[in-house]
Amino acid sequence: MPWMWITVAGLAVITAIGAGVIVWTGWLQSRTLEKCVGLSVVLHMFLGVVATFVGGWMPASWGTLDEGRMTMVVVVADGADEEIITDPVDAPPQDDEISDTPALADGGPAPDMPPLLVPLTGSESPEPPANVVPLLEVAADEASEAAPRESGVTDETPLPSSSEPATVTMLPTVYADRVGARRTAAAMARGGSQQTEQAVQAALGWLARHQSSDGLWNAARHGAGTTGSTAGQHRPDVGGRSDHGVTGLALLAFLGAGNTHREGPHAAAVARGIVALTERQRSDGSLAGRAEFFAALYCHGMATIAVAECLAMSGDELLRPVLARAIQHTLAMQHPQTGGWRYASGDRGDTSQLGWQVMALYSARNAGIGGVEEAEARARGFLTSVSSGASGGLASYRPGERPSLAMTSEALFCRLLLGLPPDHPAAGEALGMLARTPPGSSTYDIYAWYYATLASFHAGGPQWDAWNTRLQATLLPLQHRSGGALDGSWDPDRTWGRHGGRVYATALSALTLEVYYRHMPLHGQPHRVAAAQEGPRFEPRARGR
Repeated sequence: MPWMWITVAGLAVITAIGAGVIVWTGWLQSRTLEKCVGLSVVLHMFLGVVATFVGGWMPASWGTLDEGRMTMVVVVADGADEEIITDPVDAPPQDDEISDTPALADGGPAPDMPPLLVPLTGSESPEPPANVVPLLEVAADEASEAAPRESGVTDETPLPSSSEPATVTMLPTVYADRVGARRTAAAMARGGSQQTEQAVQAALGWLARHQSSDGLWNAARHGAGTTGSTAGQHRPDVGGRSDHGVTGLALLAFLGAGNTHREGPHAAAVARGIVALTERQRSDGSLAGRAEFFAALYCHGMATIAVAECLAMSGDELLRPVLARAIQHTLAMQHPQTGGWRYASGDRGDTSQLGWQVMALYSARNAGIGGVEEAEARARGFLTSVSSGASGGLASYRPGERPSLAMTSEALFCRLLLGLPPDHPAAGEALGMLARTPPGSSTYDIYAWYYATLASFHAGGPQWDAWNTRLQATLLPLQHRSGGALDGSWDPDRTWGRHGGRVYATALSALTLEVYYRHMPLHGQPHRVAAAQEGPRFEPRARGR
């Protein structure tokens, strides 16, 4: 019946045109999940109608030409030791999203992985030094002491030392102030204090005590995913499965204070966390774990930064293929025209998501991963699209929206990472907004304060002293320091903290107070962009096992 096929073809054309209109107008950029569900329902109803008609025109004919008796042969596999599952309810759960194969089992990429990016070091497949203990060997040593390990158990034992002579690890200059006496000196010279250092150590202690036995930090166990709408964005129950994201933040807090999986008072916690993240890397490179749709790319970005910093600080080449695959995923998720990132590949982007992905690219550079220049150039373009103000220094969540403190701070920090001179008029305009909205106990928003502190510190100048004074006066008293289970932690704020929970709030607060030494100040590096394109700079660092 030709007219019926013509009808079906016409409906298909209408559907294609509708899909094109949806993409062109950006209709899915708001309330994406609800609209996708609605479109799915309509599409399945349409397919059901088509299948009904097609089935009527061409009914199934299986067996119609068979004559005589029909015999069914059932083949049973031989093997008495094999388990036979007869009821699907009894079948063990399958994990379709997370690979069970340890990502660090060897130094090469897993089968069917995208090719690795070109390392800035010029080595196509760098070999780990002979006197370096592989990551999984360190983790195995610690696991024998720690497993099973429940939340609330303290484990701050450093990795065992030996009589082997000290080796030299090339530490990127950008991280050099995290280590040893340099950390204390940098903190005192750049606005830190004994109180800020005590707060950081207390926070790391709380995080170490509440790491789960699988090496991750459990987001839901510590209050994540308890709200549906925040700052005008409808995000139902998002954050409860963001274990990889808060684990990335916790690891960054440890790394920021000089710990790696090989050394430092919290080396055991870092080793378990890094192994937990990398063993669960997906085949497409994502480190998001089981995070929900709205949280997945955030979690991937946070975890990727942690892996990158751990590789750069420790020199453990077994982490390089993991990082290369993770960066490939980051690049694949960027919009090719707008230069932004959001929730899914093809989304036009938002500033909040952009910050974590730009930081991932920057951290990958410091670890010796190349091939990210085009992505960084596109990111600059996205930042232009969300800019406003006389000098273009203010920034909004998405193009055309009102600028805010959090987005202006995040955009300024990204611009500084991407080469904006700290004395540029756009930087001055952004810092003016920070000066007008200093931290206060009634405006507790650790996400905004984290990025504002990074932007203020790396821009430098007299504005930093004013911001830093208000930050310490507000943030330090909010930390629990009276003993008990909460000692060293921060309560989640009412903005985004309820999505991330106590681990998120504590790790981000610790990172904020590590700003004095976590990275070399960008305002003191006038040639940092050219140097980054040539490759990371390294300083020798003595390290013994």
